[in-house]
Amino acid sequence: MRKMIHVSERDGFNRRNFPCAVAADFKPGEFTEECPARIVDEGGEPRPVQVDPLESWEDGSVKTAEVSFPARLRAGGEEVLAFEYGEGTPPPPPQPNPIKVRDRKDPVEVQQGPVIYQVRKWRFNFVENVIFDGRAFHGPGAPGPALLRKDGRILFPSGEVRIDIETRGPRSARLRVDGTYGGGYEFVAYLTFYSGVSWFRAEHRVVSGDVSQIATVVVENTFYLPDGPLVSAFGARQRADGEGTSWAVVTDNAATVDVAAVGAWSGKDAVRYEVEQNGRFRTIFPSPGEPGVSYVHYLTTPPMDHHHTPAAAMATDLECRVL
Repeated sequence: MRKMIHVSERDGFNRRNFPCAVAADFKPGEFTEECPARIVDEGGEPRPVQVDPLESWEDGSVKTAEVSFPARLRAGGEEVLAFEYGEGTPPPPPQPNPIKVRDRKDPVEVQQGPVIYQVRKWRFNFVENVIFDGRAFHGPGAPGPALLRKDGRILFPSGEVRIDIETRGPRSARLRVDGTYGGGYEFVAYLTFYSGVSWFRAEHRVVSGDVSQIATVVVENTFYLPDGPLVSAFGARQRADGEGTSWAVVTDNAATVDVAAVGAWSGKDAVRYEVEQNGRFRTIFPSPGEPGVSYVHYLTTPPMDHHHTPAAAMATDLECRVL
């Protein structure tokens, strides 16, 4: 059996093994978690694939599943892939640099090839540190995603957060984080890590408390870039779907961190960035009632958009649908 998947690129970026996912529906008994499956491109070349059940039928078979795979498109291009499944389906090729999750007491570690992300339960701050080829990218002291209230009070995540591992790889891993602030505020964050790229997606939403009293949500980190004076650059653009995005690039000309966010020019405010020479970096979200979505990319080189995923491309998903 097979389902055809159409993928298109509408934002003007070349996509090399770019993370892509689509929800596929199945009839009762048609697909199970043990069912062999693979993705094949138009030339018959198989690609790595990950299938994560989202809903089940009463008989235990899969009703809806998320199918994840690498997309390979030129700017403005499109491709049709075949999702093949069922008895006799050949296995997919192994995933290079597969995602692995180590659920330690604290921190939880997610590894993608030479990149290790550490997510702390105590003093939560999305990722506590990132180690790439043995090089640490974060310094100490960043306080975590903070709520800046209109009365001037600043609230930080309190106590220990709960981390649930929703998917474990090999293509991607997603962590759900539930935590609290003082003043009756609670939040949910989703951290998604991808094989084959050294960037992750973070989504943060305040889910309880009086959000009308929150002025901004501030996500702060201290980037460890010690090999020279820091240089930064900023940009913004409108995606093909009309959504605004923005990004910042910080480098010491030996290593680089890119941060991109969804929501530039939304409402009366915009996502903003602040960079200090000591490496302190802040992403400031203006709408606490809506989820703040950001992407953080770590490079052991100077900025190289011709070779790596550009900062602006991270915040532009591909159009993907089952035909």
